[in-house]
Amino acid sequence: MVTVIFRREVYFMLIQLPAHSLYGNEPVDVQFPNDWDVQVSSFQGESEPALTEREIAEAIRHPNCTPPIREAAKGCKNAVIIFDDITRATPVGPIAKAVIAELEEAGVPREKIEFMAAVGGHRAMCREDFVRKLGEDIVNEFRVWSHNPFFNCVYLGKTSQQIPIELNAECVYADFKVAIGAIFPHVSTGAGGGGKIILPGIASMETIRRWHLTDSGMWLTDSDCRRTVTEAADLLGLNIKIDVLMNGRGEIARVYAGDCESNLQDHYDEIQRFFCTRHVPDVDLVLTNNYFKPTEPNCALVQMGMLETIRPGGDIILSYHSPQGCACHYVWGKWGDSGIGGCMYRKQWRIPENVNRFFVFTKYPDFATSSSYHLNEDGNFFARQWGEIMDALGKSPRRVAVYPYGDACCFEDKMGTR
Repeated sequence: MVTVIFRREVYFMLIQLPAHSLYGNEPVDVQFPNDWDVQVSSFQGESEPALTEREIAEAIRHPNCTPPIREAAKGCKNAVIIFDDITRATPVGPIAKAVIAELEEAGVPREKIEFMAAVGGHRAMCREDFVRKLGEDIVNEFRVWSHNPFFNCVYLGKTSQQIPIELNAECVYADFKVAIGAIFPHVSTGAGGGGKIILPGIASMETIRRWHLTDSGMWLTDSDCRRTVTEAADLLGLNIKIDVLMNGRGEIARVYAGDCESNLQDHYDEIQRFFCTRHVPDVDLVLTNNYFKPTEPNCALVQMGMLETIRPGGDIILSYHSPQGCACHYVWGKWGDSGIGGCMYRKQWRIPENVNRFFVFTKYPDFATSSSYHLNEDGNFFARQWGEIMDALGKSPRRVAVYPYGDACCFEDKMGTR
């Protein structure tokens, strides 16, 4: 949750940026002079109240477009619960507990329920990661695996776009399949969530690579990219997907349970309103902060229109704060200066011509891995302390746009249609 404090007696305004998702949620303070025109723009769902565990369980017991788990899983000897990985802030534990209760009611033996982390092209997760996502109780009792995109994948067929679908064998062979993730605006699939937890989440590296070549677009739910992830989930035989919307504290505010595409399509207008963010025009400086995807800082830069409003000669500040640093990525990663990097490495991102300087503000600098996210090395200014940035900016008054949830905003004038 963003806090803005005006302290005129000391001539500055304090903004507490959300940070450290899954790591205690300790905010990071930034401050600007009071004579600067600072506009803080957050998404509409930021202040939504959190659901209780009982409310979460009730939503899961009454899914949309699919039978309840306690009925659909009857007769199944085992089950797998697929969940999004440590690069996402989703608190999976309360949802997983409700799913386990439903599976047990269906007669699935507790010892035959396992978990699979949908890491896609990211690094494998370790026990500490599992605990942050699922909680100690679940990790202490159940088998929890990380998907491996290089091995143990099964070919299931081709999509309508002729993408060969190879998915995690443990998930393919499970009798009953549940997936848990979150919905956010997404540059490739219109919105995250839905079948995206299957592709790229539990797909082979070759399937992931081929999928990234398909046509896509922000808020375009009828793109080839979106259709492909839905078809991958269908080929897997995913029984139910549970998608959530999170408020500004990283708490679960909405739960959609059903099939992958209905979770998005049936709630499309509601999802758009939730993430709708005021677009601040004609600024000298943009501060965009990652919270929900803190290890992928580029996600706070790719929202359509984010950088278009910067006046010529203006500056960008990218803020991200997680002890993980930047995510290891086998698709986009650089992996050293002596080679081409990951299987789809595209060199560093270059700042737009209208921008003068690119500042990177992080308490956890990760100079090598951050280059995987196209942060050009020439002219970057890395700072661990906010004062370093303010010293570089100087004291001349500026018009500033602050996007505390730059990785989750969808500007009202950029929203697409179905």
